[in-house]
Amino acid sequence: MIKGTVVKIENLADTRKKKMFAIMKRYYENLKEDNFYSDLSKKQDVILLCDKQGDIHGFTTQAIFLTDNNTQLLFSGDTIVEQEYWGANDLWQAGAKNAFKYAGNFNGATYWFLLSKGYKTYKYLHTFFNEFYPQVDKATLEYIQEIMDKFCKEHYGEKYQNGVLKMGKDYLKEEFAVLDEVKLKNRHTAFFLEKNPNYKNGDELVCLCELSVENLNKLGRKMLGV
Repeated sequence: MIKGTVVKIENLADTRKKKMFAIMKRYYENLKEDNFYSDLSKKQDVILLCDKQGDIHGFTTQAIFLTDNNTQLLFSGDTIVEQEYWGANDLWQAGAKNAFKYAGNFNGATYWFLLSKGYKTYKYLHTFFNEFYPQVDKATLEYIQEIMDKFCKEHYGEKYQNGVLKMGKDYLKEEFAVLDEVKLKNRHTAFFLEKNPNYKNGDELVCLCELSVENLNKLGRKMLGV
């Protein structure tokens, strides 16, 4: 049995940080330990996917950015789940519940700012939400594009190009980045590849999704119990 647990970054033990890095190292090339810990220190929460013994088998990180008095972004950072637990939604469920707490305590709109290095991350959007951007067969709304462009240009500068971040950092190892014929036929996966053709080199597709109960699809509502 596995379970997602939210931990404040300042309360995260060094031993757990090292375990998190070891998991990432197993799946990513060109991963720098100093960069990993530096990025981690800039987040507010980490959601750990643990078994009954407390061993970590995955994680995701989160931080809140206020863009104006009426809008905040819930930023998702490094996210990984060990292969034996692929398909389980425990990590997403715990992370989403934590994100919706931030949204519920804010008097304005909260958007999930998600950087997708691979189709598995992008899959969270079309699995649990009605509207998200970019989305197949639906043009990105102008004000959504403005939010993404403004935030990315302020934080990433010239590394942000045509909706994609070209960070030149870590990238999935070849054996985990390859897509089989079935996945390639999925229209959402095909759209992700169209928008982010160089994902194997570590390019990240910038995505935005409103965190509201109304925007959850049937499966999303069921997973969060709303």
